[in-house]
Amino acid sequence: MQTLPPFDELRTMAEKEPEKLEALRLAMSEEIIRNASSEMQPRLRAQMSHINQVIAKGKNPNHTNIMLMAELQQQLKRFAQALNAPQTLTEHQAEIKPFARPGSQDKSA
Repeated sequence: MQTLPPFDELRTMAEKEPEKLEALRLAMSEEIIRNASSEMQPRLRAQMSHINQVIAKGKNPNHTNIMLMAELQQQLKRFAQALNAPQTLTEHQAEIKPFARPGSQDKSA
């Protein structure tokens, strides 16, 4: 398994070769997912996709970090909820409404 380079090397990559740092992030993430159990791989890939979408929305590195921290806080809140009050995770019911195409309204009225 690949090891994370020292902090100073990562900082230099972030400043001078951000594409190399991004390639390292993706390679290490993929390696972790490949080494996970087959049951966990789909969930990890979905989580990785979500993280990539958050990163893509970032306007700059600080904005991206703030958005990722907010995502992490939301996940931790949900984890705490699952531990402390698991019944609340399934209490919500969705209201199902029929889909109507625009222009397909009943003309007889």
